[in-house]
Amino acid sequence: MKLGILAAGIVAMASAFSAGAATTVVDLGSYTLSYDDATVLGGMSSNFSSSDGSAGFSWTLPSSINLVSAGGAATSANFSLPDFTITANAGYSLGGPLTGFLGNLVYTEYGTDATTSAAATGQASINGGSFVAVGGNLERFETVSFANGSSGYFASSATVPTGSFTSFSVKDLVLTLNASGGSFASIIAQPQNELKISFLAAPVPEPETYAMMLAGIGVILTIAQRRKKREA
Repeated sequence: MKLGILAAGIVAMASAFSAGAATTVVDLGSYTLSYDDATVLGGMSSNFSSSDGSAGFSWTLPSSINLVSAGGAATSANFSLPDFTITANAGYSLGGPLTGFLGNLVYTEYGTDATTSAAATGQASINGGSFVAVGGNLERFETVSFANGSSGYFASSATVPTGSFTSFSVKDLVLTLNASGGSFASIIAQPQNELKISFLAAPVPEPETYAMMLAGIGVILTIAQRRKKREA
């Protein structure tokens, strides 16, 4: 009887855990985005596209992403960021440069040996291939320096010079914050902070369009050859 109750409890817990991992699928015209909306970032905050073919989407980093060290104690925190996959829709081609941006997380350091750092790591796959490790430390930009301390922000941008692709996936993406030393050290996300992915998206010409292009090139070459003969 007790084993039955225990088993039922485990099943209920597993069901509740699975329900917490929600996947959202959004058709954005040239591509479809599927992502985990159960992280601290929640739902996608924006998407964009332009006439030059650039496209992408982003999440806002909430103020709940923060870390504070008081009195010099070393502390760290990990924040899971969304797993996501982008897939080209029928009639469209996706391509690089494929760029990811994360920032700008504001830091403050006060007192001797106060220090902060931030890093983002995960795994990425193109066209369903093997996942490879990506990420690293975010760059540190100091904007204000004062007696016994400084303030600034962490941000990083990484670009993959890939050609055309049909799908791109990222998983196990984690933001790690560290603070220690001095009298006070902190890292806090601001409303304008974001995680942004950008790439190129363009319609694939129909076969008829290709045929017309080839015919046009043929005509141009013929005219050019005739002109050369006349000049000769």
